[in-house]
Amino acid sequence: MRAVSHCYVHPSHEAKLRCTSCGRWLCDRCANEWDDRIFCSRRCRAVQGARRAPAITWKALQSPIAPQWSIALVAGVAALLLATAGSHLAVLLQESSHTPARGRISQPAPFPVSGRLAWKDGGWRLDVEGNPNGRLLVLADGSAPIEVALDAAGRGTLADLDILPSTARVQLVSIDQPPVEIDAAIAPTVTVLPSPSPSPSPSPSPSPKSVFRPTGAVTPPPVAPPKGPVVVTPRVLPREDRLVARSAPPVLHLVTDCGPRIAITFDGADSSAGTADLLDVLHTIDLRGTLFVTGEFIDANPGLVRHALLAGHEFGNHTYSHEHLTSYASNGRHELLPHVTRAWLHDELQRTEQAFFRATGRTMAPLWRAPFGEENALLRGWAMELGYLHVRWSSLEGASLDSLDWVSDEHSALYREPERMVDRLLRFPRLEGGIVLMHLSSERPEPPWNELPRFLANLRSRGLEPVTVSDLLADSDTWRPWLERAARRHEAVHPD
Repeated sequence: MRAVSHCYVHPSHEAKLRCTSCGRWLCDRCANEWDDRIFCSRRCRAVQGARRAPAITWKALQSPIAPQWSIALVAGVAALLLATAGSHLAVLLQESSHTPARGRISQPAPFPVSGRLAWKDGGWRLDVEGNPNGRLLVLADGSAPIEVALDAAGRGTLADLDILPSTARVQLVSIDQPPVEIDAAIAPTVTVLPSPSPSPSPSPSPSPKSVFRPTGAVTPPPVAPPKGPVVVTPRVLPREDRLVARSAPPVLHLVTDCGPRIAITFDGADSSAGTADLLDVLHTIDLRGTLFVTGEFIDANPGLVRHALLAGHEFGNHTYSHEHLTSYASNGRHELLPHVTRAWLHDELQRTEQAFFRATGRTMAPLWRAPFGEENALLRGWAMELGYLHVRWSSLEGASLDSLDWVSDEHSALYREPERMVDRLLRFPRLEGGIVLMHLSSERPEPPWNELPRFLANLRSRGLEPVTVSDLLADSDTWRPWLERAARRHEAVHPD
């Protein structure tokens, strides 16, 4: 089976292509083909070209040259040297006589230089034009100059610039004419309507034992999410955040080297309708899953949480208030919402961890799942700083292991009766190493977990063993190092 992952820019899109230079997974929207190779950016294309240049040069030097071509090559080089020397001699004679050459302009006419700075694909992009095969310098307040090499048509491009046009003056400097100052195109804005969520119930003040002692510098207090419509403006990430995103864990949705195992996960947010019945069903069929719960769910249902923990279920973090993190619901892109910062996300994860400790006296597993599946590399990197590895549900070849049990409207195109829901899950292209998404509550007249016994019996008849997410990753050579790294950081930040 062909390897498939998720795009590093669009985590919700399948990616079947990889960058030749850096190896990142790319969807069809982000892949750029050049010379029969796939690249994620012009930067990676340039890096790959620089890597191949020595080998190509060495191969050319080792190639045998026919005698007639050797003579032609030597004659050509000699003619070029004579022509160059002649032109320099003519210039010297002209300057010494102080008489301009007749019929020609002594200096070439200045070539017009222009540029356009605009927001594209999550970053600032600069397109410049000037002298063909020439060079330009890009100057901006507070940054070092950047050299741009122009092609035969006189065009050049710089992508992913760390330039803020609202505060910086951007100039193009060429040899032919004075600096040209350019303006930035207005970045697009998107209006996002956040889903209403119930106000969190007041939680008791933590006891001295439940106060965690995070290591490192103290972060500033988080900014509360704004009420009402939210305007999302693309922002340029500072260098520190770009480094965090590059070192973040990859998208975890399907474990291909864990053997005949499958993980079944349950998300819990603001409702616990039917959760007790679900726990009884799981006990009857002897299934231990991974429960991703919010801090609000824990504070509202501490008894259910303790009951599930004693039954052997694993608990992962689902943030405290189940807020939207990105603009995916509005524009299909995982751009951070204005209120989502490093401090805000850390506070959401910490508050949930503290609520779990108050309810159970234990710490959660080093795992988390973003609300609504809205995440990107920067969010995964920020969460890993606290020791949380992000866990998605599996999707492959247009199919998904999202059970859609959260759809309660029978008129919705996504609605499936419990029997059809299970049949759809069993048709997934690769159940081995899969991660199933279900929920701890349901507003349906017929609970979807009534079909869980048949689902589990079918899995076990195929030789698949249902396990927790931690057990699934521990059996994988690919994901075990990431799990161990998250566990070490989680233990350091959240000691028992």
